Amino acid sequence: MGEMTDPNPHHSSRVRALMWNLRIDAATAEVVAALRERGVESVVLKGPALSDWYPPDSGRTYVDGDVWVSPSLVAAAETVLSELGFTPTQDERGLPAWWEEHGSSWFREQDHGKIDLHRRLQGAGADPAQTWELLWQRSEPLTVAELPARRLDTAARALYVTLHAAHHGAGDTRGWPHLVAALAAVDDEGWGRALELATTLDALDSFSAGLRLLPAGAALAARINVPAVRSVNATLHAAAPPPVALGFEQLANASGIRRVQILLRKLVPPAGFVRHWWPPAAKNRPLLLVGYLYRPLWLLLRAPAGYRAWRGARREVKSSR
Repeated sequence: MGEMTDPNPHHSSRVRALMWNLRIDAATAEVVAALRERGVESVVLKGPALSDWYPPDSGRTYVDGDVWVSPSLVAAAETVLSELGFTPTQDERGLPAWWEEHGSSWFREQDHGKIDLHRRLQGAGADPAQTWELLWQRSEPLTVAELPARRLDTAARALYVTLHAAHHGAGDTRGWPHLVAALAAVDDEGWGRALELATTLDALDSFSAGLRLLPAGAALAARINVPAVRSVNATLHAAAPPPVALGFEQLANASGIRRVQILLRKLVPPAGFVRHWWPPAAKNRPLLLVGYLYRPLWLLLRAPAGYRAWRGARREVKSSR
């Protein structure tokens, strides 16, 4: 007999999306429950936390579970993830705090479960512990895979997806679909509360940049009086800059020995970073050495485009003041 074809391929894709989401939900719920048993409260940031902004037949998929914990309990949360069989996808040992990302990615081979453990919210300049305390108080119940969890309330979720979109920048599908959904689901009053939160958490520039990624967001920003972006860093992030551009802004904001320390660390990063940044370096020690030799050349080749993007962002911010 010949192979049967599905008369409704769109239905099949929706079923696959649903099955994958259920797998991620199960892993997320397992992690949240295990964290709670250890006294670590958590907030689910995306995935099932945003489901009511999407129609049931949207076919939306998510590739991981995003779990945020208090910055003081990140180490405890990492221990729980390790005990559940997850391993970090990048070795962050030796990375200075100013180079750490807002979270770390963890993967479990047996079920392909993937968890992003957030230590802070990208785009929020307030103290991470204070940010956690404020938004934890605004969290609300959520059920994930029939287990209790927490998510941010509507205004805080609107803020978060906007900061997330600004962090990943224009054209990056990891960010803007959630922003599109939020713009359709949340009224101006809710966005006004999100603006108040952005101001309190020193996230106003990223909030402004994120909204202005989309025409509907720009129109909303005008309606609720969101000020123009005044930060070069937020402007660069929203524009999805070429490599090295953000590094120029980092160096511009440093001085003296601090600037030298940043430059040296960028030239000679920890071994775990090199293995992640240039995958062949993970194979053996000789290739790791090649990665270290290649690193300055890589930076030099990308410096001109990065510098032009940085200068353009500075001019854009200056002209908006």
